[in-house]
Amino acid sequence: MDHKEYNTLFEEEFADPLKALGFARVRKTRSLRYQNGTRDLWIRRVSSKWPHPGVAKTAICFRHSFLRPVTCDDPDSDDLYMLDFPRALRFEDFEGWLKPSPSYRPDITRREPSEFRYGDKGPDAVRKHLRRMRRLVEKRILPWANGLTEEGELAQIIAFGQQLWCEKRWMEDYRHRLTEARE
Repeated sequence: MDHKEYNTLFEEEFADPLKALGFARVRKTRSLRYQNGTRDLWIRRVSSKWPHPGVAKTAICFRHSFLRPVTCDDPDSDDLYMLDFPRALRFEDFEGWLKPSPSYRPDITRREPSEFRYGDKGPDAVRKHLRRMRRLVEKRILPWANGLTEEGELAQIIAFGQQLWCEKRWMEDYRHRLTEARE
């Protein structure tokens, strides 16, 4: 299967059904974004400097919308990278029988997206994979993201962080937001 065929199936089996749940395309990319209050969940199609034909890379990224990105000072920026999200996870983090509750991971430089090798697969296998990914978003990832609170995320960064400069910045943003909410 080539890239164009994969993208067509990605739209039909994954992106279009998620749009009905409130996801929207991020600019002209294949990434999708869901916003609920200050919760900002991205299903980010990741590209790299060196393209890999027949491989799609995707990351589950979460942040609260008031957090300043690592790459700029504008929390409203749509130009975000995986480093700008305190949470960047893989689909595999949400598989299994138990209720997913991935802890904050401080190593923002070694985040690896989920990889799917579609190049040697037929349409039926690709459709099956995309439907499984979509069900994970619907049944596990979206409920997980909707359950993340500002207080809880601050506590996660405090408990599991390594005092990286971006973590300090995010903690400052969380504390500022929570102080404003109390006033």
